[in-house]
Amino acid sequence: MERNVVSEEYINLQKGIMDEQVNIKDMINKKLVYELDKGSLNLESPVLPQMKISPVPVPLFRHAVESISHVVIKHNPDITEEFITKVRGLGDETVLNWIKGTITFDMVYFQNFSRENKIMDPSVPHFLAEQSLRPFMQVLGERCASFINDIDVMGICPCCGETLRLAILQNDGEKYLFCPRCESMWLQKKMECVHCGDDDYENLFYVTVEEDTTSKLEVCKTCRNYLKLVVEAEMTGEKQAALLDLETIHLDFVAEQEGYGENR
Repeated sequence: MERNVVSEEYINLQKGIMDEQVNIKDMINKKLVYELDKGSLNLESPVLPQMKISPVPVPLFRHAVESISHVVIKHNPDITEEFITKVRGLGDETVLNWIKGTITFDMVYFQNFSRENKIMDPSVPHFLAEQSLRPFMQVLGERCASFINDIDVMGICPCCGETLRLAILQNDGEKYLFCPRCESMWLQKKMECVHCGDDDYENLFYVTVEEDTTSKLEVCKTCRNYLKLVVEAEMTGEKQAALLDLETIHLDFVAEQEGYGENR
């Protein structure tokens, strides 16, 4: 399979969004003050659902949606101004539902929202909401970075609860899991399937793609799930997890074709 399965236009869109997310994150850090106390947390559960205050205030999320929508319009002329006007006119209750629906991966909500608002493609508002949420999750990731390795959860990010799908094999042989949603990175402490915990090395195997020296799949025979591994020695500079996830999407297609994934 060819590695370049994502169009250059879409990659440029994502890079433009990532640049804007940096600006949004700076704004969040200036306006949103909260501290995380490791001692008050259950270290067997992700941080996000345990928070007593929302790390995603409605007014700041609305600002993020408007900022990201400017980038989307610039890179995608198929997105109409009428749609963006609808999005920018969302009421507080609807914005709160967007936040909840995005955090919980509730595609049914966005399908209903699209139908009620006569939006042809329900993936568009969900995409906009997800990209608007990520700066808030990145701020959360930075604020729990000092104790992220102490949280013990399986199959999901210890910060935001995103399903695990990406890791970096560092030059010293250590494997660090990397979350595309909140950009948290943490050490995998033992050799086991990150999804089911099977530590029998005979049940883990690797799938490579011809001419791809930078990444491969780690697949578990027991739960039939997988992890994308990026080889640090072959990387060109530091990259965000979100970009690495996009650049290795060909591995997701390979896994799906071979019958692996969380829905298998």
